[in-house]
Amino acid sequence: MRIANSVRRAIASTLASALFAGLSCAIGAPAGAADPPSAQLSFEVDTGLRPDVRAVEPVGRSGSTREIGVVQGLDSGPAELVLDEVMVHTADQAGLDAFVSRWGGEVLDSYADGQDHLVRVNVAAADPAALPADLLAAEPRQRGVYRASDERVLRLLALAAKEWKAGNEVVVNWLVEPTSIAQGKAFEAPDIAANVFDWAYLRAGGDMDTGVAPAWQLLQSKGKLQPTLKYMVVDGGFQPNSDFPDESSIHKGTWGDSNPKDCTNGASCPWHGTEVSMTGVGRVDNGYGVAGTGGPVVKKLVAVGNGLDYWSVMRRTEKAAEDEHPDVVNMSFTRDVHIGAGYARTWTDRRMQHVAATGAFIVAAAGNNGTSVDTDTLWVPCESKHVMCVGGVNNNATRAAGSNFGQFDNQTSVEIYGPMCVRVLADAGHPLATATTSRCGTSLASPFVGGVAALVKAANPALSAPEIRQILNDTAHVGGLGADVTGSQRRVDALAAVGKALNVPIAAPKVVIEKPAPNSKVSNGATVDLWGTATDFKGASVPITWTSDKAGLLGTASKMVAGPLATGTHVITASATDSTGRTGTAKVTVTVTDAPPTVKISSPPAGIEVVEGEAVNLAGVTFDPDTFQQVPDSQAKWEVRRNNVLVFTAAGHKATLPANKVLPGAYSVKFIAGPTAATRAFTVVALPPGASKPTATITTPDKDLWVQSLGGAPLAFDLAGKGTDPQDGALAGERFRWTAYSPGGVKKVLCEGSAVPSQHSGIVQPHNCATTTAELGVLFDEGLDVTAWTVRLEVFDKGGLVGTDTVTISVAFAVL
Repeated sequence: MRIANSVRRAIASTLASALFAGLSCAIGAPAGAADPPSAQLSFEVDTGLRPDVRAVEPVGRSGSTREIGVVQGLDSGPAELVLDEVMVHTADQAGLDAFVSRWGGEVLDSYADGQDHLVRVNVAAADPAALPADLLAAEPRQRGVYRASDERVLRLLALAAKEWKAGNEVVVNWLVEPTSIAQGKAFEAPDIAANVFDWAYLRAGGDMDTGVAPAWQLLQSKGKLQPTLKYMVVDGGFQPNSDFPDESSIHKGTWGDSNPKDCTNGASCPWHGTEVSMTGVGRVDNGYGVAGTGGPVVKKLVAVGNGLDYWSVMRRTEKAAEDEHPDVVNMSFTRDVHIGAGYARTWTDRRMQHVAATGAFIVAAAGNNGTSVDTDTLWVPCESKHVMCVGGVNNNATRAAGSNFGQFDNQTSVEIYGPMCVRVLADAGHPLATATTSRCGTSLASPFVGGVAALVKAANPALSAPEIRQILNDTAHVGGLGADVTGSQRRVDALAAVGKALNVPIAAPKVVIEKPAPNSKVSNGATVDLWGTATDFKGASVPITWTSDKAGLLGTASKMVAGPLATGTHVITASATDSTGRTGTAKVTVTVTDAPPTVKISSPPAGIEVVEGEAVNLAGVTFDPDTFQQVPDSQAKWEVRRNNVLVFTAAGHKATLPANKVLPGAYSVKFIAGPTAATRAFTVVALPPGASKPTATITTPDKDLWVQSLGGAPLAFDLAGKGTDPQDGALAGERFRWTAYSPGGVKKVLCEGSAVPSQHSGIVQPHNCATTTAELGVLFDEGLDVTAWTVRLEVFDKGGLVGTDTVTISVAFAVL
């Protein structure tokens, strides 16, 4: 693996703190660098925090309204909760009695299974000073400053944290809020008589390609487009109109009562339940309002007034589901839980399991905060494993900026996406008003997907809710939502889902690109093989059209050769259109590169003097930044000139200038790779008449070496050699000199024997260099991650003549 020599990174961390004005009391203290973890978490009272609503309706055995408080963290929005209440899970009556006794409590309501209870508690016995430490014991991730609207909120949280520390399942009764509408935009309504099959978010084709309208046709062709199903909407603000099914009922509410709470960010949404219902079940082809995805197959709308607090919402949902046994349940509301999330998750899963046990397929809105749900914050009911969580996409099928999203692809994340913006009545509070407008939010994406689930159920009534969920996932479009969505990138495809339920797998042609490989790199001037297959839903081959985002149309064929392409990155698209007009595509990126290689000479060393008749080793180093490899040997060559006359050529990275070519004179060596070249000069001197030069042989290492060094640090190498002379015989190590040369011209004398001819005068201490140890590392200044050292042994006879031998030791930069 190649490691860039520019890998130099530092890790820095910062701590942030915030001060709040108007605080009447505080729990905890600002954290210092040496503070314990409990000092890094604090809770303060901020009387400026006020809930949107002051109270919620009575519940169970409670005869009075219940008051509301607010808590807000540095990185989260305000979360409202019911004061003096918690939801408690106990395995038996004794456990419930013990909890009630500990906190002077009163059971307000309970589920029939006897495990979950809503308990009013006396928070006076809770100690706010213990809250930070107790909460950290249960949730060590907690940090920062939380603000509370009054001390009762702190005491309620302290009570819960103490129970969590003891391992008891207690859930704060958070308020929920509708999640769509807030991001909506109003613009002039189109002609209501426009063909529904042309609506961007209902038709086949286009970027969203939801295929809802043709799915109706497919059901009709099979005799399945009949109103037979029940669709339950848990919400607030129901005003019946001509788009509601004839059979419509309301639980825990009254027709015509507006929504008691604003939507996300305080936006007004008085008829939220009406708009959600019309998106899922609005009648089709009745000359009024809008077209709901499940409108043609829904016989009865079951509206459930959701109340405000989480206990009431879930209690009503479960009770209505038990009474009505709906096929689909839509929950277009959410709550982000920052404190006690683990317990809230367990509690939500248990209650949602009871709703699912009635046979219902459950969908919920992901939320309109533009954030990931896969963090320490819990989003309920979206993140329950019994709920299909629905996010929103723009008209171009990218994730809508306001939609929450997922980082993991599982059943507790955002699982599928539907249109963020749909048509609704401009004034849903007045049923006789027929003008429509656009509204945006995941609260509309959720019933949209719920209506598609109803179509799948109509296609095959034997399907269970988990089977419907699997079909929606299996048939969804995948990809294109954006780089931040690292979890599921599925977008609902009603036509494909209904087709699978009917065992009629209608889908866009499947296009597979066989060549080129993903992220291919080709040299400038090279052609590109384009091979692929395209098969429609009948199994027939479909012609492929190839296009480049830079070069335009490349051609139409299953196999073809394109190019040469211009330098740069090309996104090549293979597209195939079947007889129904549905188009399938696949994409691959090809980069055409033209960066010159790096070329260096490692041998011969620059400026050396060689005796005639001695072969000279030629060695070069290249690096091609386009391929991250050396230039092929076939593209590298050598030219050697003596006194400016070409005397030798060779190909490859290594060659040898033969002894018979080494005659006295001035030599230049050129090493060429592509458009780049490097040069070296050396001198050949004449051998004195009648003289013969010695022979040098490197015995250790006995061949070229290539080693890796962590961080490129110097490594120790053992060197050994021998020398012989026709007149003097074996030469002693005192006549040896070892030298290392880098490709960039750095010279290191590794060992010089005391009898080597030199300019030094005076007494010289004996020094034997027959063996020695040298340290060689990477020279980053030379621009490569590997330094190819030419290690040269010189042996001198008594007459001063020299014989040489060389070996290459390449040291490469490496990291753990």
